[in-house]
Amino acid sequence: MKHVLISILIIISPVFVIQRAVAQAPTHVTPAAFTTKVNQLDSYIAAGDTIHARSTWSDVHTMMLSVLAVSKQSIYGATSPSDKATHVSILDNQQAIYFDVWGLKNNLIANRTSLHTRLGDFGATIY
Repeated sequence: MKHVLISILIIISPVFVIQRAVAQAPTHVTPAAFTTKVNQLDSYIAAGDTIHARSTWSDVHTMMLSVLAVSKQSIYGATSPSDKATHVSILDNQQAIYFDVWGLKNNLIANRTSLHTRLGDFGATIY
């Protein structure tokens, strides 16, 4: 009997963890925090410090995903069709920039200028 109860708990525990993770609101990223992190990334790339650049890229990427999540949540929470259309337009722009950046991240040093420019464009869409 004890083994059955333990087995049931092991099976249903991930369900509760998943439900809690889904219910959490995305982290709000400020334009200033994003710009600071992008500038830090750029300084590491300029110095040829690929180890810190890759680590900072990971932080920038996580921030971008949070921004996209906030934008998606804004669409779902829109109070009017006009409000929704505005948020959809912003998300479309963010996604286009995100995919451009994603293509540039494979060679941070060679793509430094383009990467910095497109990340700046992304930062300008944060609200």
